[in-house]
Amino acid sequence: MKLYLYDHCPFCVRARMIFGFKNLDVESIFLMDNDNETPTKMIGRKMLPILQKEDGSYLPESLDIVHYVDGLAEPKIAENPVSPEIEKWYNAVSDTIYQLVVPRFTQANFPEINTPEARAAYVAREERVFGDLSILLKETHTLIVELEPHMDTLDIWLDQREDTINIDDFIIFPVLRSLSIVNDLPFSTTILKYMENISKTTGVNLLFDQAR
Repeated sequence: MKLYLYDHCPFCVRARMIFGFKNLDVESIFLMDNDNETPTKMIGRKMLPILQKEDGSYLPESLDIVHYVDGLAEPKIAENPVSPEIEKWYNAVSDTIYQLVVPRFTQANFPEINTPEARAAYVAREERVFGDLSILLKETHTLIVELEPHMDTLDIWLDQREDTINIDDFIIFPVLRSLSIVNDLPFSTTILKYMENISKTTGVNLLFDQAR
């Protein structure tokens, strides 16, 4: 199987996680951000992740990939719905998180933007959504303050949950991995331990070495 993805993409992290949890082999292929042709040929649009299954067919959508791969080997870990608490938490924090991480992603070292052309395409795409990214960088403190109560909520939730991997982790960890690129953001001991454990188990690196 082959997994087409971007390194920075939290949805792609979901797909990477399931292969790590299941200890299954997959060939990871990082596409350039300005490569519109390859994913369009596969699924008719520019979108990642995409899994090429062993029969040669293509499967997009991160959680669809998670569920497909989860079904390839026991035990199943992602068959239940996302908990209402985590769905509510994600919906509450996602806008703030993207405003924090996207400007930093555009400046980071990811394989999909390691050429001037690819980086320019990525920056242009994100500026169409978020506007002037330099202005967002100046809003870092305000955005972190907005995020803090939600991180406190997550800290309590993680401290009280059972120590069992489930579908919620495919929502939580990609968000936290993205946030690890934010230099001024403190992580509680509970959250940091969680991040490090999932990273070690799945083989998906954190971004602290690129924090800015």
